[in-house]
Amino acid sequence: MLARARRWLDAALQVLTIGLLLGLAALVIAAVGFRKAGASIIWYDEVASVLLAWLTFLGAGLAVLRHAHLGFPGLVFRLPLALRLPCFALAKAVVLGFWAVVCFAGTRALGLMFGDTLVTLPWLSVQFVQSVVPVAAVLVIAAELLDLPESLARVRGGVDDESKEISDAIAEGMARSDEVRAGLRGGQR
Repeated sequence: MLARARRWLDAALQVLTIGLLLGLAALVIAAVGFRKAGASIIWYDEVASVLLAWLTFLGAGLAVLRHAHLGFPGLVFRLPLALRLPCFALAKAVVLGFWAVVCFAGTRALGLMFGDTLVTLPWLSVQFVQSVVPVAAVLVIAAELLDLPESLARVRGGVDDESKEISDAIAEGMARSDEVRAGLRGGQR
């Protein structure tokens, strides 16, 4: 069940982030064209900033889900198991606590923005625009919790993603090198 929820969240975040990225790119291209034609879009800057913020916050959830965010797993994985598990638990508690605070503060801030709208698009509420903060916080928390069993298994096993990725790349490079050497030897005969 967790694997299905994780796949669903991954797919949903992919669609959202790709859509936001394409929308932002289209807006920038259109704005350049309009500006070149002497008819600038007055709302371009504001909307582009909003799209970038949404892309950044929702992309953070996708990065967490895919272990593509910044981290220092080598520090924890080099510790003996007796220290590794408490450090892992502390790190997860800090991350979850941080995003819980972001969610709480973001939700409280939305209440302060009641009635405010964008300057160039008065029909678009600032509450909607800024709702990305608590929404993204919930998504990051969900991603962290969905990944928790897998992460805990990796910590218990002592295998971090980066070390595995590096050793796989080295093994692949060595296999290719052996193939090239074998091809060169075969061509010399």
